[in-house]
Amino acid sequence: MDFNAKIEELRAQKSALLAKAQSMADEGKLEEVDAIGEQMAGINNSIKSLERLAAEAGEEIKPVYDGALHAKPQGQPKDGKEQEARPFASLGEQLKAVYNLRRHGVQDKRLQQVNNAVLGSNEGTGADGGFAIQSDFAGLILESALERNSLLQRFDRYTVSANSNSMRWVAVDESDLSAGVFGGVQMYWAAEGGTVPATHPKLREIKLDLEKMMGFAYCTDEMLEDAVFMSGFFSTAFALAADELLTGSSIAGDGVGKPLGMLNSPALISVAKESGQAAGSFVGNNAVKMLARAMPKNRERLVWLMHPDLEEQLPSLAITSGDGSTSKFLWDPEGGLRNFDTPRVLGKPVIFDQNCSAAGSVGDVMLIDPFQYILLSKGTIKQDWSMHVEFMSDQMCFRVVFRCNGTPKVNKPLTIKNSTKTRSPFVALAART
Repeated sequence: MDFNAKIEELRAQKSALLAKAQSMADEGKLEEVDAIGEQMAGINNSIKSLERLAAEAGEEIKPVYDGALHAKPQGQPKDGKEQEARPFASLGEQLKAVYNLRRHGVQDKRLQQVNNAVLGSNEGTGADGGFAIQSDFAGLILESALERNSLLQRFDRYTVSANSNSMRWVAVDESDLSAGVFGGVQMYWAAEGGTVPATHPKLREIKLDLEKMMGFAYCTDEMLEDAVFMSGFFSTAFALAADELLTGSSIAGDGVGKPLGMLNSPALISVAKESGQAAGSFVGNNAVKMLARAMPKNRERLVWLMHPDLEEQLPSLAITSGDGSTSKFLWDPEGGLRNFDTPRVLGKPVIFDQNCSAAGSVGDVMLIDPFQYILLSKGTIKQDWSMHVEFMSDQMCFRVVFRCNGTPKVNKPLTIKNSTKTRSPFVALAART
């Protein structure tokens, strides 16, 4: 038996009864409040019995806040601020409270608690008539989207404060590293008592405004009866959807109402195909020349970003010696003799993603330094849920809103000393059609 699931179900029932009792008390219906109190006492006894059984079975029961407004959850700060923001035991429990209010008119005061703490609102509903997600649930959804994705987790990530909707920072505006750093700062060998020319950095201001990402999910009344299922289902569903949308935009977004993708960065370098190269192919010389156009420093951060259709070509990826007598393979499989955790080309990890361009198009193969891409998010404090009714199908629609954006750090290719070739953190293979 899953004791945690059963106990959470009973706690959800208790939370609904508590909300109903509070509503009855406000209306002066004290007899109904007493009856509900007896029901809640019975549920408390059932929970204690299950907890004893779980202890005998060696199963650890997750500690949760049961929703009583006078209680302080264990481990919360003495000022009580976190208590106000986290009165719900699970995401499914909060969704059910929203449903009960909209469908049955049962007011759960914990919804207003969360809105007061998260949105600074004194009303029962938040922005657009919706409700703020309890901060710990909202944070888990977005963090799960970032951590489950091997590309997004490599980005340089920042979170803006509660009162901000953008980020400004000063970056170095440089395109030529041959004569100095930071756009013009130089050092000189100086004779004793001699002087050297004054130098100064060249800087540019970057501003990144948060954009809005929205997602919708429908559920039936039957689904809403199971708070445990709702918590897992919606958390996973929105995390996967956020993962997919963020990844696609960071790769190929046009920067209009969405992140600017690496493929549309002014710093992108496109490496020409080989003479006579077959359409849609990826050959060893492509890989070697692309690596040669990456920045010389911080190469330990470089990763290949490829469309999954190219995977079947990697085992035969090789270069031949000058006389054509021998071949050297450039691909290392996952595991294999070197026990790599991911497939590798020229020693760099390969990330396959369907958001890359189709095989043979610019962007189907890229060599990037993901830390040179900034991902900005609002954090957890203003991610709202709104609920609407689908009358024709008797379904509920929940909407989640995330605030985020992204952009490459550099805006132009760089030239290094004693070279006519430009380098960049973002290198793509030209079209092969």
